[in-house]
Amino acid sequence: MFTTGTATDYNDLAERLHTFLTAKGSAFGLAYTGTGNGTLTAYSGGVSSVAETFTITATSPTSFNVVGTVTGSIGPATVGTPFAHAHLEFLITVGATPFVAGDQFTLSTAPKWTSLRRSRGCRLMATQANEGIYAVQNLVDGKLDIWPFNIGGISNRSWNIYTTVTLPQEVEITFFEPVAIAAYEMTLHDTTGAAPDDWQMQYWDGAAWVTIDTRVGINFNNGIPQTFTIAAPVSATRYRWHITGLRYTQCHMGTLRMFRQSDGVDACFHEYAWMAPGNDGTSEIFVGIHGFERQDADYHNWEIAGMDGWVSGSRFYQQPGFQGNLYLPLWNATIPYWFIADGRRAVVIAKISNQYEIAVFGLLDPYYSPQRWPYPLVLGGSMSHGEFSAWNDTDYRWSLADNRHRIPTHADTGNAPVGSGERDPWDTQLRVRNLDGGWKALEGLQLDAIGSTPSTYFHIIWPTRCGLSLLDPGPGATYDLWPVMLMLGDVGGGFNTPGQLPGIALVTGQGLTAETLIRQGAVDWIVIPNVFRNDRDDFCAVRLD
Repeated sequence: MFTTGTATDYNDLAERLHTFLTAKGSAFGLAYTGTGNGTLTAYSGGVSSVAETFTITATSPTSFNVVGTVTGSIGPATVGTPFAHAHLEFLITVGATPFVAGDQFTLSTAPKWTSLRRSRGCRLMATQANEGIYAVQNLVDGKLDIWPFNIGGISNRSWNIYTTVTLPQEVEITFFEPVAIAAYEMTLHDTTGAAPDDWQMQYWDGAAWVTIDTRVGINFNNGIPQTFTIAAPVSATRYRWHITGLRYTQCHMGTLRMFRQSDGVDACFHEYAWMAPGNDGTSEIFVGIHGFERQDADYHNWEIAGMDGWVSGSRFYQQPGFQGNLYLPLWNATIPYWFIADGRRAVVIAKISNQYEIAVFGLLDPYYSPQRWPYPLVLGGSMSHGEFSAWNDTDYRWSLADNRHRIPTHADTGNAPVGSGERDPWDTQLRVRNLDGGWKALEGLQLDAIGSTPSTYFHIIWPTRCGLSLLDPGPGATYDLWPVMLMLGDVGGGFNTPGQLPGIALVTGQGLTAETLIRQGAVDWIVIPNVFRNDRDDFCAVRLD
């Protein structure tokens, strides 16, 4: 199934995706045989969808019988009238040639995705240090989620004021929806103990700041979180940490977490996690997104993530088999979008200015049996930074114009260091989970000669590796859609090919423009360029099904 619309900003886009995945089951695999040339559109599962296949058979030019392999008959459908049932929804529209009895659509469904965690996050503003590598945003965006703090050799992921701190110092926390905070946790990031020791936690009641917790004489130990309980939680959108005393003249804080009264989730951290049911309705496929922003660098992005499982009490980055550091660059303005999903995977297309970003997460269309390769998880985004850029770097912005910013089908290593052997999993915009649970980074190696052998890298995307620069459309301006196959190599020169990207193909861009629709059978494919690039081998097509 798919939907399209316009989100107000990157945060609203995440909420719309969450609703799309979890409110209804998915419908997919549309096919048609018959005489009439009308269409079946606007299809989705319903609130009670299960894994089954429906036949939608014409009994007259304007009536269809709808029968599921599990649910059975769920009533007649009328051409031109939306069909809505707890197991399936769609609309049949008449064409120039009327339907005749026996014309038939087939469509499969899967249950809706399960929400594992939903938090819309917050925005921060402090009296001091709102920009630079030590900006206040570092308190909540997850970059200090685990200890030690110098992940990847970078230790600037904290809120540090190295000049004399102005008192009172205030950190204002603005949530995207009202939340009741039952407790909050803070962590020092400095061996000197340069931390606040006196403060009030306050909320805005619409007219004034009201204190709900007061602390005096608090002594932090480096890297050890301290939790403070709020005796009488209230629901509010705006909170502030009103600091009135410091142990030293500077402030070096690592994390701030604020726990919702309803479920104990950290309301400051913008995250969604889902379990996809599989098209069989019995699978467990774990994926998620983390939204993070920097106002000083003007970026507002998603981090795309996959996991082997889900532990409800653990943080986003501490989930089993976590893979992330893969981004969808967005912005804090309106975003036209396309969402596509079934029970196994989801695809997000977002239009930012005049360019296109793509994320994909879920399972491959496999070439192996489930017994041989049980969890072929794939993650794709439009930006990868390899060895971690500084968090205030504008290179995370959607306007980045180098090879770190490419859609997954055209993945590239950008400026990641080139060593011997295979690359780190976070070096490219497309990764796949290997048989052993490790992750592999895939690279297009675009325009390589077909007969060449990569000398330092063994995991490639076909046919991106050789490109489509010499491919023209077929007779009558017909377009072939080439499956995007993922090939995992080894030092001996052999390859395992676990599968292909589901519902995504390469297509020559000769004579095409962005958002062109290519019809195959009963379904359209939308043509998307490689971010802002428009050479003929810089296009893919995404199945709107």
